[in-house]
Amino acid sequence: MVRLKIGFFGFGYVASTLTCGIERVKAGEIDLTGIPLENKIPGCNVEEIEVVCGFDVDKRKIGKNVSAFVNMYPELKQRGTFDNIKIHQGVNLNSTEGMPFEAEGIDDNNTLEDCAKIIVECIINDDLDCTIVVTATEEIYDVDSISALEAIIKEDKKDNITASMFYAYCAFVAAKKRGRGIVHINGIPSKIANSVVFSELAQKSGSVLIGDDISSGQSRLLSDLMEHYKEINRTILSAIGANWGGNMDFYRLQDEKRNESKKITKTGCAKDILGYDIPSDIKPHAYLSNLGDKKSIFMHFPMRLFNGAEDEIFICGRINDSPAAAGMLIDMSRLGALAISRDEFGVNATINSFYCKWFGKQHSKILAYQKLIEWVRK
Repeated sequence: MVRLKIGFFGFGYVASTLTCGIERVKAGEIDLTGIPLENKIPGCNVEEIEVVCGFDVDKRKIGKNVSAFVNMYPELKQRGTFDNIKIHQGVNLNSTEGMPFEAEGIDDNNTLEDCAKIIVECIINDDLDCTIVVTATEEIYDVDSISALEAIIKEDKKDNITASMFYAYCAFVAAKKRGRGIVHINGIPSKIANSVVFSELAQKSGSVLIGDDISSGQSRLLSDLMEHYKEINRTILSAIGANWGGNMDFYRLQDEKRNESKKITKTGCAKDILGYDIPSDIKPHAYLSNLGDKKSIFMHFPMRLFNGAEDEIFICGRINDSPAAAGMLIDMSRLGALAISRDEFGVNATINSFYCKWFGKQHSKILAYQKLIEWVRK
């Protein structure tokens, strides 16, 4: 029995990995390794998730099913169920500028109002319970009020809104129109869950908003290291975190304005956890195509301890970007559905703090996990 129908805004490697992985779980080919809460979330097991559709602007994918292009990711296994997952045309809104493929969005030939009608109807017709944004990283935009956001759309000001903002708006409009809430997850470093405007839209539509930016690797380790050294009263002197990757997100991050969005979400935990500012540089540093989805990371933390002595921690590693994010999203979608079932609408800080890089005052992931488990069991 299907309990949770998911649609992706941006159907790239993360969405394809999640879709393939769920089908392999259902077939008994793999276990639940990499999904933090496994089947411990009341109301929906992993096997009860179905990926229904996607939205994309890559001309190689628009109007096709997942089977037609999953061979773009050769390490993923073809599944018969991919034939049933159709890719609708999404909005571009300059989100793919400079990308190495031909893009075509419905906003190229339609007003924002018409685009919203098209996407809202797709969400309703496909009966989506959860929508997930995993598009390319954008420059961070903000908006002051719901009326200001609606004015941007009504006046067709395409330069004043990002794709992730537009998709969140459509998800909550669809939820309100059909009279049933939706789980909306912003998996990229744009200001959605951190925006009072989108939080209010989620609340008013009986929906749950989760974000911003999935925390699945280096940033999680950073927050827990900060907490550890704070607890043993050492002073962190600086923090350096670099990573290099070869997937499309790293390709996009060659744009310095969009890379700045990643830097904001990665460095925010230091002052919140330690209680003081430190010199830091933590962000993606370069695109190297041969690395593919398995990015290389480097971290360095000098610190002061008793009697003026100083230690240094160096960490090097290789991390699979998309499979790590996919495992987190499987939990996030089900936890959002749990929150809706409990009438806990709007932004859920307990979920966000554990699964996301950027949300309000940040805590170590270890402490956030303990609070999350308490919330799930209540």
